[in-house]
Amino acid sequence: MRYRIDAIIPHGPAVKEFRLAPLDGAPLPPWQPGAHVELRFRSRAGNTHTNAYSVVGEAEGLLRIAVQREDQGRGGSRVLHEEFAPGMELELSQPLDSFRLHAGSARTVLIAGGIGITPILPMARALEASGAAYELHYIAHAPERLVLAEDWQSLDQGCVRTYVTQRDGRPDLDALIGPWEEGCELHACGPVSLLEAIRASATAQGWPQQHIRFESFGARAQDQDRPLRVHLVQSGMTLDVAPGKSILDAMIEAEAFVSYECKRGECGNCYAAVVRGDPVHRDVCLTPDQRAQGMTPCVSWASGPELELDL
Repeated sequence: MRYRIDAIIPHGPAVKEFRLAPLDGAPLPPWQPGAHVELRFRSRAGNTHTNAYSVVGEAEGLLRIAVQREDQGRGGSRVLHEEFAPGMELELSQPLDSFRLHAGSARTVLIAGGIGITPILPMARALEASGAAYELHYIAHAPERLVLAEDWQSLDQGCVRTYVTQRDGRPDLDALIGPWEEGCELHACGPVSLLEAIRASATAQGWPQQHIRFESFGARAQDQDRPLRVHLVQSGMTLDVAPGKSILDAMIEAEAFVSYECKRGECGNCYAAVVRGDPVHRDVCLTPDQRAQGMTPCVSWASGPELELDL
């Protein structure tokens, strides 16, 4: 569906909010807290991008998303920041509910890191509107990274806590999460390092995995990544994968037989056994035992020049 950019609102040094209107006055599609949409657009250089962004909310018949510029990403966020302006058009998918809100009957813990506040805000609004008990913990490196301030400041401030790690250090996640009790649910969105720490803390305090829900964001590629040669044992294929491109995307382009769903290291559907090589794990879904035997090629990499997968 085509949308027109009605307004672009800056939030801090790296985030821009896009307010989008369906063309021809069509109504906004229904969506649930935690939903995201996929944007499809073309750069001036002719490159096509497909980027997913959480729905922040609605404003006067406009759909709200927030885009953080990722200089280490694949370029889509930079194109949106630098080349798009009000009046221009974008193609949007229907809202996709891959990070659904599960309200706890006793307590719902919401944790956001940086731009990870975007899917968490509508969850907090929904919980507050229903009268459910919830806590929103918002963590950012610097004060200016606590974006969308008007949104979280409009919530019941007795339920909201903010943390600036540059000034105060990372909060005590054990105390923040607390021990598992029946009727508790945990939702978190943020960078992988934060989500891994949250999972470790929650697991240590007895939280069952089915009551811990994550959505990650941001580029997984690192500056130290080097070109990788991937051998697919069952397929008899060899792929040369450049840093910045995912192993999964290289396999899809080569038409290798591989299953996948989220492409963000959250679902484990693309899990592949490692025959040889040293994987660098960047997922948020695998157990230590699973990591000892395999990896998620959608986000993970390898420390050596070659990797063999049982695919």
